[in-house]
Amino acid sequence: MFISDNVSWILLGIPVGIAFLYFGSEWMVGGAKKMAVRLGVTPFIIGLTVVALGSSAPEVVTVLVSGNNPQIILGNIVGSNIANVGLAIGLAALISPVFCKFSEIKFEIISMLAATFVITLMALTGSLGFAEGIVLVSALVVFIYLAYKFKRGVAAEEGEPKHVSGNGDVRKEGMYKFVLMIAAGIILLYFGARAFIDGAVELAGMLGVSDLMVGLIVVAVGASLPELCICIVAAYRKENELVVSNIVGSIVFNSFFALGVGVIYTTVSVSHYTMVFHLPVMVLMSVLMAYMIKRDDNVSRTEGLFLLLVYAAYIGLMFVFPALTQGAI
Repeated sequence: MFISDNVSWILLGIPVGIAFLYFGSEWMVGGAKKMAVRLGVTPFIIGLTVVALGSSAPEVVTVLVSGNNPQIILGNIVGSNIANVGLAIGLAALISPVFCKFSEIKFEIISMLAATFVITLMALTGSLGFAEGIVLVSALVVFIYLAYKFKRGVAAEEGEPKHVSGNGDVRKEGMYKFVLMIAAGIILLYFGARAFIDGAVELAGMLGVSDLMVGLIVVAVGASLPELCICIVAAYRKENELVVSNIVGSIVFNSFFALGVGVIYTTVSVSHYTMVFHLPVMVLMSVLMAYMIKRDDNVSRTEGLFLLLVYAAYIGLMFVFPALTQGAI
């Protein structure tokens, strides 16, 4: 009966959690994006901050409800950052080559690389706690300020309209509608994260795998669904600016905000294999994406396939060598 109950909860909790996370993110992103349009914010800033924050919300909420399973916190962030490049950018590039001028997003790319390098260097101490959390959250504030300052300056020089095309009617709608959408999205995100994490923990217990492995694969991919969906839709519509800014922004928000908030109230130990395998893979994926964009101002279909193969190899190695996912130092 005990096993049956566990199986029932896993079969229900994980899919229900994913559905809630997805729709919660959709409502939150939709409301926040329309609110940004009303406030006169440029498209790239919407993708870099509002959409990135909204699509990173599952990681943030998942972190907040994983206090009793700190390895899921770390696995979720590292795994999500890897999946964002390997899966989201990889699949988006396969659908349509992602064109983006490196000269126009140099600051954002550098910020993404800095975010992954910073948490990797912090992890060398063997644990992440309150002090590291404060530094990470503070870094996010600096990033948002500088990004907004730079992009507002560019928009002013180029005369870029401070609205998103196709959203003219938004300016006529009441602001309360957007607030309600955001609130409903947050509620769904919370309950979705609770159901998803509880189901994932039970799954780990049944399969005899570590919380870190569940965080790196199951939780990370589930929480990355908003980024994945946004990138696929944007690639299909050839909205390349949104594809790149969404992923760059999400990695920065995951690293600085989601992880920062998580370790502020829960100290997370960093295992040996996390330091020598998972974190280096995360840095590698960010470097590959940055290199591809810097070299040709795009991520081609061939490069997208390569990113997907690297991600597949990463997942495969964890199953072939289970020791790589052990949370103990």
